[in-house]
Amino acid sequence: MALTATGIGSGLDISNIVKVLVDAEKVPKEAIFNKTEDSIKAKVSAIGTLKSEISKFQDALKKLQSSDTLSQRKISTGDSKFLTATSTSSAQSGSYSVQVERLAKAHKVGGSFTTDSAQTVGEGSLGFTVNGKAFAVAVAATDSLSQIASNINAASDNSGVTATVVTSDSGSRLVFSASKEGPDNQIALTATDTTGTGLNDMFGGANLTTLQTAQTSLLHIDGQAVTSQTNEVVNAIEGVTLKLTSADLSSTTTLSISQDDSAVKENIKGFVDSYNALLTSIDKLSSYDAKTKVSGALQGDSMIRSLESQLRKMVSERVTVNGSETALYEIGLKTDRSGKLSIDDTKLAASIKTNMNGIQSLFTTKDTGIANRFADLTKNYVKAGGLIDGRSQSYTASQSRLTDDREAFSLKMTQLQARLSKQFNAMDLIVGSLNQQSSGLSDRLKSLPGLVRR
Repeated sequence: MALTATGIGSGLDISNIVKVLVDAEKVPKEAIFNKTEDSIKAKVSAIGTLKSEISKFQDALKKLQSSDTLSQRKISTGDSKFLTATSTSSAQSGSYSVQVERLAKAHKVGGSFTTDSAQTVGEGSLGFTVNGKAFAVAVAATDSLSQIASNINAASDNSGVTATVVTSDSGSRLVFSASKEGPDNQIALTATDTTGTGLNDMFGGANLTTLQTAQTSLLHIDGQAVTSQTNEVVNAIEGVTLKLTSADLSSTTTLSISQDDSAVKENIKGFVDSYNALLTSIDKLSSYDAKTKVSGALQGDSMIRSLESQLRKMVSERVTVNGSETALYEIGLKTDRSGKLSIDDTKLAASIKTNMNGIQSLFTTKDTGIANRFADLTKNYVKAGGLIDGRSQSYTASQSRLTDDREAFSLKMTQLQARLSKQFNAMDLIVGSLNQQSSGLSDRLKSLPGLVRR
């Protein structure tokens, strides 16, 4: 392989000269690329931060968008072993005496006994009807009791039957239980044989035994009798759901309901804190610090400025609720010059005590309620295909274009380096040739007759 070297003819450092010339064009452009890339990355990060803060704000809003989450109730059943209770915002404060006389029971029937649960019982189908809904399960000649039970439980159209193999001293049998309590959910079973009489012999007519009779629950609320198909009693007391767990008519449970003022205040405080955090984030991302001369990544971005403007306007304006105007400051929420909120604890506590319906209307009224309006506004920014999504796609496109520009410029610099190297090497060869000719001419001149050296 031939060895080559540059600068031999001219004595110049051609490699370094070429590098300096290429860098003179390359370095400033790469600095611009790097600055642009850093700016795009900062904007992408800022958009992510903004979206995260909006999502936190939306989480706080959810607790104010409905009466059930805003106006919570404290409900107590003491240490009762007979029932538990939950309530919605429609439950009114009060105290009730409750006695549970009996629990609801689910219908339960069993087939005839076999000596072995692995024994096959016939071929055909079993049809079930529960509360007017019917379904059927095929039984193969090779199906054991366990397989039949599995097929029933796995049926996609099962309308409320659970099948179980129970083995006792009398043998093994299939037991069918209604999934819900009460007479409305009694099980009707039809056995159809395609071969022999095995299924009817086990499940047909008198061969099907009632193991538990379906019954309603019965309780007394302040002496008034209440029956229910299940052990979950809904709205016997408006807005209250009772779950009965045991029965004893001689025992009384005192059920107490009151408004949970602390929970209401906590939900409103969460709204204020997340709103202020969102404004702080917007200010940080879009402002300019004159002292440090550092700009926020989204300074001058019309999207974030529009969001800030709408938030500040919405939080300070009066809204019409049930025909009359109201505003946040009327319940104790004040705004400062920067648009941030603060809470007048005394005024808010008084509003919760005396005007809870007004607070609910202010936040939860459909379309005009503060929480719902904020939710609609922020949804436009964070939803798929929304404003933030569109801005993110724009940054992605900018990053892609920058990558293409980098690659094109890199190729251009490679070509420039190759061209300059070729030109300087050609010059080097010419200079080397000229030097050789000059040296030869000098030698010949020196050899001429009569040349006298001094």
